Amino acid sequence: MAENIWIPVIEEKKLKEESIKAIFPKGLALFLIRKSGNEIYALSNKCPHMACPLSAGKLEGYILKCSCHDWRFDIRTGELLEAPEIRILPYEWKISDGQIWVKL
Repeated sequence: MAENIWIPVIEEKKLKEESIKAIFPKGLALFLIRKSGNEIYALSNKCPHMACPLSAGKLEGYILKCSCHDWRFDIRTGELLEAPEIRILPYEWKISDGQIWVKL
């Protein structure tokens, strides 16, 4: 796969506020969250503990709790609250032509 490519992943209007949307650009498991307006977060959809899908977790403010073992991640940084050295990878995103794009 080429480095630093932008991939359109979803129509902007389909990502609702306070929702978690699993996406799979080029087969990579990611998720998107829209907090308010254009405050969007794109992160890896695999918990570093046992690769559980984080998109099945519960969002409370900016904290996403993994549905498998209750690990809690700050969606703004990807850091595990209890151990900040453990993180999920955040991805750059942009909105263009009515689409949300993610940089791989």
